Amino acid sequence: MAEVKETSKKRNVAIELWRFIIAVSIIGFHIGFIIARTCNGSNGYFMNPESKWFFGSSEVLLIFTLTAGYFMVAHHEKLEKDKVYSAKSASKRAWEYTWSRIKGLLPVLIIGYILGVIICTKFYYPDYNLQQTLTMIINSAWEFLGFHSVGLRSSGNEFFNLNGPLWFISAIIIVGYFLYWLLCKNKDLLVGLIAPFGFIFFTGWWCFTGTRASQTAWSTFGFQTASTNGMGGNATDATATLGFNNGLIFVLIGLLGGIILYYLVKAIKNYKFSDLGKWGLTLLNLACSGLLLWYTIYQPTYFNLERWTVALLIIVVITLSLLNKDYLTKLLNNDYTHKLFAYLGSISLPIYMLHYPIAIFVIRSFGKNTAEMAYGFWEIFLPAVVLTIIFSALLNELLIYIKRPKNNK
Repeated sequence: MAEVKETSKKRNVAIELWRFIIAVSIIGFHIGFIIARTCNGSNGYFMNPESKWFFGSSEVLLIFTLTAGYFMVAHHEKLEKDKVYSAKSASKRAWEYTWSRIKGLLPVLIIGYILGVIICTKFYYPDYNLQQTLTMIINSAWEFLGFHSVGLRSSGNEFFNLNGPLWFISAIIIVGYFLYWLLCKNKDLLVGLIAPFGFIFFTGWWCFTGTRASQTAWSTFGFQTASTNGMGGNATDATATLGFNNGLIFVLIGLLGGIILYYLVKAIKNYKFSDLGKWGLTLLNLACSGLLLWYTIYQPTYFNLERWTVALLIIVVITLSLLNKDYLTKLLNNDYTHKLFAYLGSISLPIYMLHYPIAIFVIRSFGKNTAEMAYGFWEIFLPAVVLTIIFSALLNELLIYIKRPKNNK
């Protein structure tokens, strides 16, 4: 996703490395989810102990939304200095910003959907005939347009198995438009009231209800009029509700947090920490990063970390990475691996957007019979990661080549 950095200084690749780690971990989460669902039925998730690997990564998508909110403000702050840009209406600037994001992601989005249709109808629904495949595609028209994150999705579960994770990308774009409009219209209102109040209110409600990020779950803030639990379950035709899709709320929390984070980091950026202070920040970063990686990879039961503790770990780690004052972040920004980490970060979103159909391809191609499949690091996870990274890297290079100015000679 094209993002304008706040300065022209050397790129902070500590953030890029975290993005890459989370994108790769999400592959493991969805592989475990698919295998467990296939082996044990729609309600038998994660009964296979090995499929618990990377299950914690479902909670760390907050890293993507926090950084998206941070760089959204950085984009606005940089362009706000341009008098021609500032003279435009808030709605025009918001649409321009949104279109720039869509335009940057559009090739990968299209390929992601095409892969989803081809691979999933070939490998996930091998018995589908042409009529069933075309019907599924037509019924997913709103979803192809990126509106499944607001609830405009097919009534069945088919599209979730085409390339369901793309709900997260569309949610960032949709929520980002409204927040960017507010940023242009009344920055003081957004930064001083809406962002902190919204972040505190929604995170508190999210914790209290135990709601999870999902494109199918619907939250009503207590306005549901049926017995169905509208705050965490799936909305049905019999559920009269007034509310919002949980995926949008999850993304809203992260973007609001990223807005707050930008001004927090900006406020303490120029503070001169002593050596002792820098070592204190380093130890804090090491502890939080270690716990976060542990949770992401295996979701440990030894400490039984709550999801909201994990969210706090994420906020601390991302804040320290953006602040770039501690020795761990300085180490990650070394000259020797700087280009590598920057490149890995640049393909993190393509990895996320393309991994789901590729994972299904690997499961069906290298796995055993669906009733006997077991999660395997070498047999399933590693091939899926390698193929996704290679495909994402090749696609990234192709897009760079297409965008490169051509020599007219």
